[in-house]
Amino acid sequence: MTDLAGKVAVVTGGSSGLGSAICDALTAAGAKVVVADVKGTPAVDVTRDDQVRELFAGLDRLDVLVLSAAVEVRKPLLETTDEDWERVLDVNLKGPFLCMRHAIPLMARGGGGSVIALGSILGAIVSPDYSAYCASKTALVNLCKQAAIEHAPDGVRVNVVSPSACEAGLFLEVVSMAPDPEAIKRMVAERTPMGRLGTAEDVCATVLYLAGDGSSYMSGAVLPLDGGLAARRI
Repeated sequence: MTDLAGKVAVVTGGSSGLGSAICDALTAAGAKVVVADVKGTPAVDVTRDDQVRELFAGLDRLDVLVLSAAVEVRKPLLETTDEDWERVLDVNLKGPFLCMRHAIPLMARGGGGSVIALGSILGAIVSPDYSAYCASKTALVNLCKQAAIEHAPDGVRVNVVSPSACEAGLFLEVVSMAPDPEAIKRMVAERTPMGRLGTAEDVCATVLYLAGDGSSYMSGAVLPLDGGLAARRI
């Protein structure tokens, strides 16, 4: 079990979906968790530099930052509007950039810490109708690798967890609008080598590993949490 007693963690997008499950897992491991969410109280919009700056300025220390806030637009490339593109890139890429820009100095002053970004397997492989989302998650990977090499001397580790479709989070939000959500879930599971969707527990266990001392020599890594899906398609 990962012991995070005495640690302080911030989770963006932590009021629902995978973010909420991660908050619960970090709390159970002993961490003090701060939820940063546009739906939270107080609300934090990760695309607004002033709100992100205020969030981290109010903390005395920071050990773990989980970048979970994300949005998704399901449209073909030629039907993606400027507004669609800007919203997805703002939340999924600008948000992590602003959070790391303000969080990493705080981590470094405390001797280091762990940044964990929730990417997506669509950052490595593409899927029709997800042009903005795929672009944002691919760019997020290289942003995190850049942060990892620049701040390794500060003791700050930066890694990416890249789940495929999970029984929580954005995937469920999207399929819930389909005529037959269960049929889509079965189809996706059948196309996955392990024959099932991911779970919140799968994601939380990986996040806890990256947050704890067991991964102290790991930085700049991308962990595909996809039941073998990317291995089949890359």
